[in-house]
Amino acid sequence: MLYKVTYRQRGGSTMKVAGIYLAAVAPEQDGRQVAEPSPEAGAAAMEELGRCGLEPLVAVVRADDSRRWLPQSSGERSWRPATCLTAHLDVSFSLRCGLNAVLSAQPDAVFVAPADSPALSAALAQRLLAALRERPGLDYAACGGHGAAMPPVVFAKSLFAVLQSMHGDGGVNAILASTAYNGVVVEATG
Repeated sequence: MLYKVTYRQRGGSTMKVAGIYLAAVAPEQDGRQVAEPSPEAGAAAMEELGRCGLEPLVAVVRADDSRRWLPQSSGERSWRPATCLTAHLDVSFSLRCGLNAVLSAQPDAVFVAPADSPALSAALAQRLLAALRERPGLDYAACGGHGAAMPPVVFAKSLFAVLQSMHGDGGVNAILASTAYNGVVVEATG
């Protein structure tokens, strides 16, 4: 099922949501070797995100990524790669690259999913988007397990500047842990 993500917020305004799939992982994270997504996992993730109607939807990739895992766009589901030349530095560079790739579409929010998100599904994405849509004062809606916030996350436009100025691999987690921002955690199961 294909969802359109131009949501009506309370009060009648619409909300346009872009998607960023962070496939440009650094060659080493946490001391272990990390490869590009497997063809099966990467394709499945892009198909799931494609079902959400995120527009635009970009897959942030390293310059040396073969992109074999990235399925072809189709008429109803379209996405494009965004090459991040500085992805090897840390994930904040990949996120900035993704934001830069979607900001020209003037989205009201961005759905951000790291390639290693274990709970990534169109159903979860829709629940996160609904949580943000139903409470316009929120800065984010994050996936969670036992109350702990974690990616994937939908960030409202109110956090775009914060995301652009982030440094280090822990930046998103710092936002989710901060009391300076209003967010909601949506349990991954149920």
